[in-house]
Amino acid sequence: MDFLGEERHNGAEPARAKSLGASAEWSRRVEACRESGQRVSEWCGEYGILISTYYSWQRKVYQAAVSENEVCFAEVSIRPTATETAVSIQCGELRVDIHTGANPETIQAIIRAL
Repeated sequence: MDFLGEERHNGAEPARAKSLGASAEWSRRVEACRESGQRVSEWCGEYGILISTYYSWQRKVYQAAVSENEVCFAEVSIRPTATETAVSIQCGELRVDIHTGANPETIQAIIRAL
């Protein structure tokens, strides 16, 4: 078994590493290596991983992390809000204020919910 409790097959990488979860698996391995305090060569030797394989996956893990954290923008149109309350509905401690210009479907959904 390797450090993640997985069985090895003929000294090769765990069978699960070839599955769709390989990125998550290697993300855990890269983190484990970094947290071990060992040099990459020592850590890879201990777990039977080729150094070139480790660095290849480290690059993929970091690229995935960067693309995951990319900022995306979306255009949002802002309509002026009505500040005038047309109707207030109070039911116990619950109070709903419906403003002038509210969407009729929204008003109906609010009333049904009450």
